[in-house]
Amino acid sequence: MKEWNQFIHGDSDDELQKLLENEVRFDLVLTDPPYNLKKDFGNDSDNLSIDDFIRVNRERIAICKDLLNKDGSIIWFGIHNYICYIQIAMLELGLHYRRMNLWQYNNGFSRSKKAPANVYEPFLWFSKSEKQWTYNVDDVRVPYKSSDRLKNPVYYKDKNGNRKEWTPNPLGAMRSDIWEYPTLAGKLFKNERTEHPTQKPERLMTEIIKAYCPKNQDGFYEGKILDPFGGSGTLGICCEKLNQQGHNITWLSIELEQRWVDISNDRLNKIALNVST
Repeated sequence: MKEWNQFIHGDSDDELQKLLENEVRFDLVLTDPPYNLKKDFGNDSDNLSIDDFIRVNRERIAICKDLLNKDGSIIWFGIHNYICYIQIAMLELGLHYRRMNLWQYNNGFSRSKKAPANVYEPFLWFSKSEKQWTYNVDDVRVPYKSSDRLKNPVYYKDKNGNRKEWTPNPLGAMRSDIWEYPTLAGKLFKNERTEHPTQKPERLMTEIIKAYCPKNQDGFYEGKILDPFGGSGTLGICCEKLNQQGHNITWLSIELEQRWVDISNDRLNKIALNVST
């Protein structure tokens, strides 16, 4: 078994099997795999026939399910064109549907005038158990959209018909299944952006980790997280930044192309350098 908290250069299909053979288990599989949109990652992984796309992803999801602890979850990014195939595969493999979330961004652009502009990417949440899973609702609350409704008491009736008073949570409103974060386009994100064509924002990935990573009795994140398609390493970077705040997340990230592994390690080294200085 390789050491934890590192970017592994290898084919995820081979590396996932090795993890399974070594009886390694994870609390969360959080990944952003190729969407099959013919993007150039340095290989042909994003250019499969529909039949191959369905078959390959079904096989990968099956192994990811076996790699989960009993209360673990899978978060799987996709695109509206093909996310239905992923959802069906997860259902057929016995995973339990929790929610389809949407990463919504308002700074994207459309190359076509023959369809509405695309301003979101879905990501599925499935749990291994039908009854137990991790979701840290208070860790990812968002500001209330209006303070007017907070000025006067709000009353409602519970399931037994009793009159109850609702009071606002001081941490904010419950997050919805629409996660609003801009893409990494423009000068504002030039220091975070790499050359990877589908890099996800750290702000988004950090919030997902905070939502779905188990915590210890002291309230610190202490789960094991796997990313089978590491790309530019954002999952590992976000985990390490959280660890610098006192958390204890262990993670592994697998990436096929050495170029992206090098970029991921460069990002990791910069984090360590910032801490030491």
